[in-house]
Amino acid sequence: MSESNKILRGKTEICSYTKVGKDLFPDLIARGFPAVYWGGAWRAHTDNIDTWMRAATIPSGPQQDLPDQENA
Repeated sequence: MSESNKILRGKTEICSYTKVGKDLFPDLIARGFPAVYWGGAWRAHTDNIDTWMRAATIPSGPQQDLPDQENA
């Protein structure tokens, strides 16, 4: 994959890549999501998004028991 293919341009591309709705996008930005508003559009690099998502989804507190798939 070329370097330019890793850059997402626009809120729609970024939300599609992250599978997050556009209504939650401002919340992500407020939490430090790695995107910039530049040249009239949001831009983000997929490597930065992947790294941020891995870090953001690491449990920081006591583990809670999650329901089994069969009982959910």
